[in-house]
Amino acid sequence: MAISGLGAGLSGMQHFQRGLEVSASRIAGWTPQETQGADLASETVQSLVNKTGFQASAQMVKTADDMLGTLIDIRA
Repeated sequence: MAISGLGAGLSGMQHFQRGLEVSASRIAGWTPQETQGADLASETVQSLVNKTGFQASAQMVKTADDMLGTLIDIRA
């Protein structure tokens, strides 16, 4: 279970990191004259969603790591 938690957490971190990179690129390239493409407010919200998802995935990795450490301590 802990190993699959690590895998899921790492996968989630990679997914949300890619999302953050896309949002950051769109925000950086946004101009006030832009009428098509990225809406600055929605991209900002999306970047916050990706940040929160990344943090949740990182917490999953930490929890799985703690579980593995406990299991190793029990076996020792």
